[in-house]
Amino acid sequence: MDFKSIVFRELLEDEYFIQWLIAPDQESDKYWQAWMVNNPDKAAVLRDIKAVVNAIEPKHIHQLDSDEKADILGHVRQYAGQKKRQEMLWSTKPKRKRWGNWGLMAACFVILAILTANFFGVFEPEMATPELTKERMVVKQTSKGTKSSFYLPDGTLVKLNSSSSLEFPIAFTDSLRQVKLIGQAFFEVTRNEAAPFIVETDHMDVQVLGTSFDVLNDAEGKRFEVAVASGKVKVNSYAGNQEILAKTEMTRLDVSSGQLIKSHFDPTYQLGWKDGILAFEDESFEAVFGRLEDWYGVAISVDPALTIDKSYTGKYDNQSLENVLTGMSSVLGFQFKINGKQVTISL
Repeated sequence: MDFKSIVFRELLEDEYFIQWLIAPDQESDKYWQAWMVNNPDKAAVLRDIKAVVNAIEPKHIHQLDSDEKADILGHVRQYAGQKKRQEMLWSTKPKRKRWGNWGLMAACFVILAILTANFFGVFEPEMATPELTKERMVVKQTSKGTKSSFYLPDGTLVKLNSSSSLEFPIAFTDSLRQVKLIGQAFFEVTRNEAAPFIVETDHMDVQVLGTSFDVLNDAEGKRFEVAVASGKVKVNSYAGNQEILAKTEMTRLDVSSGQLIKSHFDPTYQLGWKDGILAFEDESFEAVFGRLEDWYGVAISVDPALTIDKSYTGKYDNQSLENVLTGMSSVLGFQFKINGKQVTISL
């Protein structure tokens, strides 16, 4: 089932939405206008449904004879019994009106009209001409010092690290969900066995059905890693190698050989970035300072006279740049100065 169909079904199973279609008032109008603002990816489906309902002629209901009305009323009561939601779901919605017989009749008529319109393709996009068949793409980007969280058209949650970009179509197909990543991102994929989810990178792709995992596709070409937080993923390198990864397993690509090197990982060091934890595990200070530049959006210059041959391990939970550098400098004996976005490291 594609995203549009899921939204269509979700709305028709919402009793308050049906009430709004039949008898809108100021309160319900305000609620659904706000809903469209907060759900821009779903708003088009709501507007399509509303347009169909506006085209319905109420006189058609009056033309039904008593037996037809009784039959339809029975079906609508059955529908209402099957689809009734828990009362807690209405805590954020205005109070519902009570359904009378006329309200149930009108609801049934609206639902029947919408379902009929959907069956005959009213909500399907028009057939594109050959010149317009290219998919519309969306690119989400982050700069140094910024991170972003957003949802894809299928409901998949993406957490995009700094200095990264993700390209994806404005709507996925029924059989494939494919995105292209530069940088680092954590995915919580909505499960859909009919449409595999694929992350394409420069040297490998990652395929899942529904799970959570992290992909690092270093823009500078130094690190290519996949780490699994839950479920399983399949990693294919473009050199022809493959690995199947389960929870707490990761693979790193050796660019020179094309081999995938499988191992286990500590979630704090591999995935902590998405929760604001800056963690280093046996990293060179060239790599450490590079990550600090991306994390805090600064430029770091190191005095050529300063040589640090040691590697560094440490973690900082939502700490300021000054606190991080203070901790490092106390161990390694260097000095630092922060001037806006410029940082100087010296003896």
